[in-house]
Amino acid sequence: MRPKPALFFAILLAVFLSSCKTGAQPAATLPAESMKGYELYSWQEGGRWKFSLLVGTNREKTLDEIQSADAALDGVDALRSALQAISQGQTITWSAKGPLALPPEEIVQQVEQVCRDRGLTCNIAR
Repeated sequence: MRPKPALFFAILLAVFLSSCKTGAQPAATLPAESMKGYELYSWQEGGRWKFSLLVGTNREKTLDEIQSADAALDGVDALRSALQAISQGQTITWSAKGPLALPPEEIVQQVEQVCRDRGLTCNIAR
């Protein structure tokens, strides 16, 4: 059986991305495709913006899940790297309710641009 090029590319991309991050950044564990898209959350902690990019589901995530050390991405560059691993055509739904918040408009526009460049649909619940 011949391996599929998409699987080979996904593995190669994961290896490359894991070698580029700092030791403090958790490993990306997102699959390249999700039937329900992805959920993006943001909050400010210690003067820095943090993000979580989670596989979409039919249930609401708890704050503990969203802000867990395994899920948290520290800064826009870490989020950009995580978005690069998602397949073109996927939908990202960005929510900021309760103690979560959207970053300044400049950062929102940067994230939207990364999504456009990757062929991702970014829906922001404002």
